[in-house]
Amino acid sequence: MRHERLHVKHRGHEAMHAEMVLILIAMLVVAQIVLVQWKQRHCRSYNYYNMGGMPSRNLSNDVCAVCGQKIFVDVDEEGIIEDTYQLSCNHIFHEFCIRGWCIVGKKQTCPYCNEKVDLKRMMNNPWERTHVLYGQLLDWLRYLVAWQPIIIGIVHGIHFSLGLE
Repeated sequence: MRHERLHVKHRGHEAMHAEMVLILIAMLVVAQIVLVQWKQRHCRSYNYYNMGGMPSRNLSNDVCAVCGQKIFVDVDEEGIIEDTYQLSCNHIFHEFCIRGWCIVGKKQTCPYCNEKVDLKRMMNNPWERTHVLYGQLLDWLRYLVAWQPIIIGIVHGIHFSLGLE
């Protein structure tokens, strides 16, 4: 009897739960779109600046602009420990530094002059392209985790304003 009254009292909640899930999914999609738009319009908020302000603009030919270490191997030589990579803007970097800058740092521009980096030319091996896809997946998960409390708060606010329990 008691169990029957409980079912009668909560009849129709299935539709409410489906509505709550749809609102959550819609908020996740909207939050991702807003974040991508913010990143495109306010890219300076994603750039790295040192404690002294803007980075200095004098780059010698034998220093990597990413790590600041001296480059010992010429572009045409094959190094034992490290190789060098020259971008289309003629700036030279350690190969792993510029790959990290482009893949992990999500910046597809030269760290010195902001010229666009051609990732297809940099990653001529098809096995290396999976790093980019893996980085994009991790980036999406990072944004999801970072924005989750805000999204949940907005969803709870919508549920409260619509009278959903």
